[in-house]
Order: sequence, then structure tokens, then C-alpha cells
Amino acid sequence: MNTNRIKGASVLAVTTIALGFGLTACGSSSEASSTSDCTPKHEGIETVSAGKLTVGVIDIPPFSSYNSGDPEGIDISIVNKIAEEECLELSYQPATYADAVQSISGNSIDIAVGTIDATEKRLKAVDFSASTYLDGMGIASKTGATTVDDLEKMDKVGTIDGYLWVEDLKEILGDRLVTYPSSVELKADFDAGRLDADVDAYGVQVIQFKGADDITVALANDNPDERVGAIVTAPEAAFPLTKGNTSLRDALSAGIEAQREDGTISKLLVDAGLSEGLGKVADEQYVVPAS
Repeated sequence: MNTNRIKGASVLAVTTIALGFGLTACGSSSEASSTSDCTPKHEGIETVSAGKLTVGVIDIPPFSSYNSGDPEGIDISIVNKIAEEECLELSYQPATYADAVQSISGNSIDIAVGTIDATEKRLKAVDFSASTYLDGMGIASKTGATTVDDLEKMDKVGTIDGYLWVEDLKEILGDRLVTYPSSVELKADFDAGRLDADVDAYGVQVIQFKGADDITVALANDNPDERVGAIVTAPEAAFPLTKGNTSLRDALSAGIEAQREDGTISKLLVDAGLSEGLGKVADEQYVVPAS
């Protein structure tokens, strides 16, 4: 489900769902096995602040939510485990898709979380860890829309500014496409009947509209349209990090790959109500080409 995305510090109501991830972050900072007897799996990890991993959190439940200083979500759980294994203290702060990469390249934060896809454009400014899971485009509607062709028949369609599919949809829908800074504003207008369809990350929508019998959520990637590159080949989410920081990249990638192999990531996806198949990333990371 790939993508740039989201502004907004507000937290969706769906974040109250008990995801059962056993998260340990508390406030904007939490300690992860920072005791003197802790032995990291990788020595010499370089971070903005020695011994601390500073993480920008984009609000995109169930993957990540700053949650008023008590971060939670799939990405948070993955990072918590890695930080514990590497004896790094955690420091979380709010971030948006608009500022995350800039904050990393400016050495304000070490990494960012929130379904951030690996793209050639982003790789000019940051490096990426190993992929965590697939990212897909979802279509939520009351009409049962499943394809881009269905969106073309509508008067107003909303999506999040920064998603990889936005420019392609603009070409197809023109001024009928309305962009929003986050899922909060998008869903509010959809719920109010001001939009015919809500186009967002599929994983987000599965949680958002759980129990809404009058709403259909479809994975657009199941019906690929050659006009929209992001649904022809699903992007892969990963953690962006400071360019050239191989010590941090290697530690993050090793931790992610271990959690994929032992089933941790698959369990996190399933516990969040998502498909286990989202964890089946390519053997070699798929990087979305520059348009």
C-alpha cells in the first residue's frame, strides 16, 4: 500500500481499538534496555543523540499513532523491539509526511514511521531500512466501488496529499479529486457525505470502517489500472533514516528481517485486522521509480 502521506496531529478514533501490541512507549520518550549491562546486537550504532533513537511518528493507524505522547501501532511495536535489542533509549515525536524526510536529512530525528514507502525520489535525501510490509490503495464507498473506472463516475473523490497515486488520479479525475492533509479530515468529509469515495491506505480503511455495514472497502491493487502506477505494483513500506548511516540501517534491517522470519510482523498485521499477505514483501526491496 504505498505512499507519501499525511499531515495532522489528531488521532483517529480507531486508535482506541486494543491492538494488543504490548507497546512500551510512554510520553514522548521511553527507555529501551538502556542499562549498563545491556549488550546490543550491533556495536557502534550512530544516532542523532548518542544512545538514543529519535523517531518521528506519523499518524496513520493502525501502523503508527503518536497518541498524545503514548505512541502505538504496528510500526511502533517493530521499533520498540529493535531498540530494546540494540540497547537504545527511545524518543518519539509527532511528524507528518510533509516534514519527515526533511527532519531526517536535517538531523532532527533518526527515523520516521508510518507506512513510508521506499521511492527513488526519497532515496535522494534519505536511506531506507529493509521493507516491513506492502502498502496498497483502498477505496471506501457506499456504492461498492472497486476500480479507478468506478471513481471516474463520481462527482467528488477524496485522498491524502502526498500519496504516490495522487498525481495519477489528478490526471484522471481533474478537479473532482480533493486532497487532504490527513485521514482525519478525509474521513470527516466522507462521513458527512461531501465525498463519494474515500481513497486512503487500505490498511487504514480496514480499521476505520470496521463494522460499517453500509461502507465497502476495496483493495484497488486487486484490480490494477495501468494509469495508476501505485496499484500496478504495490509499494513497500520501510523506515527512512539518515543518508549514509550504514550502522543504523544495518541494525534496523536486521531487526525487521528477524521479525519477518519469526512471524512477529505477520502477527501484528493479523492482530490489527489486516491480511497476513501484506507481510510478503519481495526478496529484493521494490523501490518505486521516479515519475
